[in-house]
Amino acid sequence: IRKLLGKGRLHLAMEQYKRGKISIGTAAQKAGLTISEMMDKLAEFGVKSPVTKEQYLHGLKTAEKIF
Repeated sequence: IRKLLGKGRLHLAMEQYKRGKISIGTAAQKAGLTISEMMDKLAEFGVKSPVTKEQYLHGLKTAEKIF
């Protein structure tokens, strides 16, 4: 039952991430994984990032201001 629940949490987190409803960090937390593990799972299942190029560039500029 624990294995099944874990798979259900992972699936739900991946679906919410794919739809752009949650961040990768939140998805990882919901699935009980690290961000790195979540990235691996998303790649394994062929889930692409819902982040647009513009959103990525905006985030990059924000990160540059912080660091």
